Amino acid sequence: MPPDDGEDAAMLLPRLQSTLKQFQSSGKAFHLTGTSTAPRRCRTLIVLDSSFNPPTLAHMQMATTALQDIRTQGQGKGTSPRGDIDCRLLLLLAVNNADKAPKPAAFEHRLLMMHKFAGDIQKAWKATQPSTTITAKQGDDDDDDDDDSLPVDIGLTAHPFFHEKSASIATSPEYTFTSPSSPSSSSEPHAEQIFLAGFDTLIRIFNPKYYQPPVPETAVIGTPSAAGKKTPIQIALDPFFARARLRITMRADDDWGGKEDQLRYVERLVDGDELEKVGGRGEWARRVEMVQGMVGSKEEAVVSSTLAREAVKARDWARLRKLVPEGVAGLIESGEVSW
Repeated sequence: MPPDDGEDAAMLLPRLQSTLKQFQSSGKAFHLTGTSTAPRRCRTLIVLDSSFNPPTLAHMQMATTALQDIRTQGQGKGTSPRGDIDCRLLLLLAVNNADKAPKPAAFEHRLLMMHKFAGDIQKAWKATQPSTTITAKQGDDDDDDDDDSLPVDIGLTAHPFFHEKSASIATSPEYTFTSPSSPSSSSEPHAEQIFLAGFDTLIRIFNPKYYQPPVPETAVIGTPSAAGKKTPIQIALDPFFARARLRITMRADDDWGGKEDQLRYVERLVDGDELEKVGGRGEWARRVEMVQGMVGSKEEAVVSSTLAREAVKARDWARLRKLVPEGVAGLIESGEVSW
């Protein structure tokens, strides 16, 4: 499970190195870094998939606002009068990225930062809760029957593409939701997945170049082999959007246009035939939610791992603390992470 703030990074790092090495040699597609084998029960699994190089305040904003919105939706439906949420947050690190070769920090150091980042998220979440009802708890070894907790898991995947990551999570028993009265039931649905991503990732998800045959995800979760008449992108994304939604944070930099440009792009996907032209389905775009990113001045709104790495290289710790959460910043400043 994610360590508490007092856990020594020098003691944790060897365990993470061992976990990483075992995963990379196992041939597995997905693995949680915690030691608990107990089922992780939830109705909603929020997946923050990133290189975490390093984790930033933008990453934390994506996670906490998603959690807050789910809590609000639960209150509106009358299912969660105290504001509790029946969900988990998964911080997911891919050790095989489709577009980026591995660069510093090393994967074990990214895992170290992710553990510290999990604590930062839980502190931020706790600060938004009524103090009399919410107790933030860390990790997969905790008792999930405590409805006030916010479980944060840290996972590894060997897959570079979202549809493959989603399938490997869906077939993993860790995230099967079952009724407390019948824990052995296999008839309960898998947890709904909500993938958090930036606008640039949305563009890539709908780019047909990533779905040339053969598509790995065939015959997964009820996908029939009779998909012969489907296009490669349909074979990949039909099961993905059947189980998952995308929550897309709009980019504040000039590379992707302004807020209105990004909203219009999704509107064109919903109302037009742009996805059909590349072999996709317009209905997929209805599973995409667009949300606001960081707010403030242009400088404050643009927060990225690239800018954070530049601050580290310049040893500009004041600048770094404007870009990454407190715990992550402390880990970097202390020299626990090599670049």
